[in-house]
Amino acid sequence: MTAGAGPGWPALLRSRRVTLRALRSAEPAPDWLPEAERAVLGAPPGCRLRDRIDAGDAVYWIRMPGQRGAAAIGALAAREESGALLWTWLAVGAERRHFGYGGAAVPLLERAAHRAGMRRGRVLVAARNGVALYFWLRLGYRPRPDARWPKPCAGTWMEREQL
Repeated sequence: MTAGAGPGWPALLRSRRVTLRALRSAEPAPDWLPEAERAVLGAPPGCRLRDRIDAGDAVYWIRMPGQRGAAAIGALAAREESGALLWTWLAVGAERRHFGYGGAAVPLLERAAHRAGMRRGRVLVAARNGVALYFWLRLGYRPRPDARWPKPCAGTWMEREQL
């Protein structure tokens, strides 16, 4: 793995629940990553974390705070597009799902995006990923079926007006 948070994105973000650390070059991928890549966005082509790195997105490992040297439990990726935060990848390893780590990580990156001048958030949820739809609804994102944003796969665009 290579890349990182890129220009304008902080290398480290922390809360009491999770820590986000930008990817470092030549960092080994955790064991949960292949399964998560199949699950993320309902597994359309082009949803590997490597693809997000290659596209230049800001990519972070999700870690539990206070566990120095512990493996990442999840990852997320996003970029700025037309003044909005565009979520491009988010997954937590299967054994850590449903404990709120993804929901704790999203606001950390949203706050960093807000400080960088982004005021809206957008995400494409695959048509067959009801769990993701519910996840983003809980975080304040609402469906935008009229959206004319790029559609890399079938699904519903969701937007949050205020980050």
